Amino acid sequence: MRESPRLVGRESEMGILAEALASGSRGEPAAVIVRGEAGIGKSRLVREAVARARAMPATVVATGASVDAGTVGAPFGAVRRLLHELACEVGVGELGEAAGSPRVRATLARLVPELDEGGDAPPPTGADFVSEAVERVIEHLSADRHLVLVLEDLHWADDATRAMVRTLAATLRGSRLTLLLTYRADDVSRGHPLRAVIAELERNRAIRTLDVGRLERHEVAEQIRLLTGSEPPAATVATVHARAEGVPLYVEELVLGPDGPLGGTLEDIVLARYERLGAEAQEVARLLSVAGERVDDALLAEAWTGDEESLTRGLRDALAAGALRADGQSLAFHHALLREAVYGELLPRERVAAHRTFAAIFQRLVDAGDTALAAGAAHHWAAAHDLDRAFAATVVAVDAARGEYAVATAARLGEQLLELWDRTTDPEGVVGLSELAVRCQVAEDLRDAGQGRAAMRVIEHALAAAPDDGAELERARLHAAAMSLAAEHVGDGAAAAHLAPLEALLGDRDDPAALPYRVQALATRAHVAGAPESAALADACVALASRSADPAVVSMALCKRAVVRCREGGYEDALVDLREALEVDAGAMLWGRCATANVVDTLNRLGRYDDAVEAGLTALTEAIDEGLERSIGAPIAANVAEALVNAGRGDEALPHLRRSAALLRGESPRWEEFLLELEALAALWDGRLDAAEEVLARAEPLVARPEDDAEAAFNWAGLTVDAALARAAQASPVESLRLRESALADARRLLHPEALREVSATPLLLLAACRAIASARAARLDADAALDARVREIRDAQPPHPATAHTAAIASALLAEDDVTAAWRAAVDACEAGGPPRRLLHESRLRLALSARRDGDRRTADDLLARVAREAPQEGAALIGRWAREAMSRRDAEPSGLGALTAREREVLALVASGMTNPQIGTHLHIAAKTASVHVSAILAKIGAANRAEAAAWFAAHRRDAA
Repeated sequence: MRESPRLVGRESEMGILAEALASGSRGEPAAVIVRGEAGIGKSRLVREAVARARAMPATVVATGASVDAGTVGAPFGAVRRLLHELACEVGVGELGEAAGSPRVRATLARLVPELDEGGDAPPPTGADFVSEAVERVIEHLSADRHLVLVLEDLHWADDATRAMVRTLAATLRGSRLTLLLTYRADDVSRGHPLRAVIAELERNRAIRTLDVGRLERHEVAEQIRLLTGSEPPAATVATVHARAEGVPLYVEELVLGPDGPLGGTLEDIVLARYERLGAEAQEVARLLSVAGERVDDALLAEAWTGDEESLTRGLRDALAAGALRADGQSLAFHHALLREAVYGELLPRERVAAHRTFAAIFQRLVDAGDTALAAGAAHHWAAAHDLDRAFAATVVAVDAARGEYAVATAARLGEQLLELWDRTTDPEGVVGLSELAVRCQVAEDLRDAGQGRAAMRVIEHALAAAPDDGAELERARLHAAAMSLAAEHVGDGAAAAHLAPLEALLGDRDDPAALPYRVQALATRAHVAGAPESAALADACVALASRSADPAVVSMALCKRAVVRCREGGYEDALVDLREALEVDAGAMLWGRCATANVVDTLNRLGRYDDAVEAGLTALTEAIDEGLERSIGAPIAANVAEALVNAGRGDEALPHLRRSAALLRGESPRWEEFLLELEALAALWDGRLDAAEEVLARAEPLVARPEDDAEAAFNWAGLTVDAALARAAQASPVESLRLRESALADARRLLHPEALREVSATPLLLLAACRAIASARAARLDADAALDARVREIRDAQPPHPATAHTAAIASALLAEDDVTAAWRAAVDACEAGGPPRRLLHESRLRLALSARRDGDRRTADDLLARVAREAPQEGAALIGRWAREAMSRRDAEPSGLGALTAREREVLALVASGMTNPQIGTHLHIAAKTASVHVSAILAKIGAANRAEAAAWFAAHRRDAA
């Protein structure tokens, strides 16, 4: 017996895995990271969990293990194996159907050749087609069955597999899904590429981390009893526990080893199994240790220099002794520690000779067209000290990785080229590029793989090492890559820092190589500039792009100008640009889809919500068919959700909002923050204040600075203001005053200089600030002159477009102190003529009703309040509907008109209406001026008047009613 027949201890660990299986089975996707030192029993623990899973109804299990394939393995190694098992479990036909579209099926055929039906795979543009295709399959297959996916030994995973694991675990796309991941903790030290992935996953509350510890003494005793079939003496237990240090693998080797003292190092204990083999079996094991963790039987046979019979005898001996195990057509060591120990025993010359043998075999296959083996050939050539051939094979491996959409692996292989650069004969001639150009490619591959920080490190190092003279294009290319990274992950301010050096490097060059970067620079400059300069720069950008023969460059320029035009209120012109961008670059993966997303956003800003939803859903279907739902479709889905929320169709928006959030989780802080703000907006005006405040708290750490993302920063501030005011409306007097003061303080964010530079980013905060000012005025709080001046300045700077005129009209009504009812009537008219979010129309009608009531126009007030109370909750504005119902209740419950005032208050109000000041009222009524002031404040509060003029008008109207 080579291992105990049942698992010893591990009750709590199995409990966690069982919980994850149960969770996935009932439709709550779960992921568990299992980690521990070598030999601790991670694989055994997962095997036990898999055995339980196979016994569950309607459950399919598939596993994939990474192998030690040298410095950089072939891309998607473990994923290929997992998909192969999945195809065996559900059938190739069902796996192909789960792909959902011919394009996605063609993408998957790169990993599962049986799926190939001759369809066109997408071009290698840097988009992550493979991860999205695998996610799609998992999502579809898990709809009607429990899918248990196991990826083991991630410490050996290639870059493409690591990137996919990060995505799969972060998004957990699937209805009934359990994902189990394992890695050797002692191998993942500082600097290991898996470390950053694990750190990110551990921050995800949906992912559990399971640390597998060493066995206690009583558990070692139980393992010995199961291995030997008899009760071990206490002395033996103590010795084995001390020597094995509680590591199950070492316990096995000590107990199952030959009789003798339990001495030597732990490496000696592991090697004991190898040393008990015969000469032929040892020779097989030595060759296998060079080949890797798992080796195809035919490959081993080709590398074997002896006769076939000796290989067969050696294999049988090693398999019978438990040193090796057979896995289908592959051979592997009983444990990776044994392979590492055997490899360590080889003489240097022996290692080099074996690596050279495998390198020659791999190279022959690569030369015959199997470029997937190029990374393996490069590893073996390097280990054989043939660096020229290692370099040449790496060049082939880079192209092969890009062809399989494995940009993360391509980046790592590019770094390998750079490591070999100074140790190779004529590297520039072999690769056809300068060293700096290769660094550019590595940075762009890292960027496309979503490894922004790593890409920036490469860029910074490359720029520091670049010559001061020459290589202008490569240096400009690096600045362009840094600019796009900064714009996506930090903001416009950080991106603008690269403009001057990029422009200085390229000057007036308009050759095909330089033009895209000049267009990118001009587009960025237009985006960060203020009006009217931005419009002129955007026009110049499109004019410059028109010299390019590349449709993507022209499309990009048009998209950028559309953004500028939208910002300045030129929405129809922006739509013209975006539709031209779609025509110019029809079928494009990047800018064509970007144009579609911007079309949806522009229609939304125009208030054409139904058109925005229709365009967005059409584009979303196309993105899904292309296999780009996450990278392209998710932002479009977010824009669709925004249009639905503004249209008052919150229930319809929620599925798109959640879907987009699930797809983009961990991808981009800016998108995550936008989705959280949208969720908070919907919850706030729907009257779910607790939910809105909880979401805003989650969004706060993600909020950018105004100079980096003005719209995000100002929207978050506006939502916090509105949430505080909504709370104040239902709080105690003391708490209400505190909340109003807090809202006023948050509204001061509008004083940031960026609010004037980018007025189009301010509408939500502008209106929130006006509400805060009006609320503070009603509570007799001190006026904030600076804020009052700023809101008026920004109100007056709003784009003069009929579709957005409601913003200025509502702001004016909120700020009005005279002719308030007329101001609110104008705001309602602007809302009904344009296309504001429905909540703003209902708010304007409510405030018009309240003002009309103060003026004594009961019929108008009653009709409007009833309408708002009836319609607002149906259009995502339940909070406003509740305020309308409360106003109606107050009207019914409280004395109306002058009867609501005391006799003394009626006297004071009559004198106010006559134009007397507080001291004059005091003299007339023989009371102190301060007492008169108290009466006036009480009267204003009771009748809802903002000032003495409104009170006088109210008195006149109600005196007529009384008469």
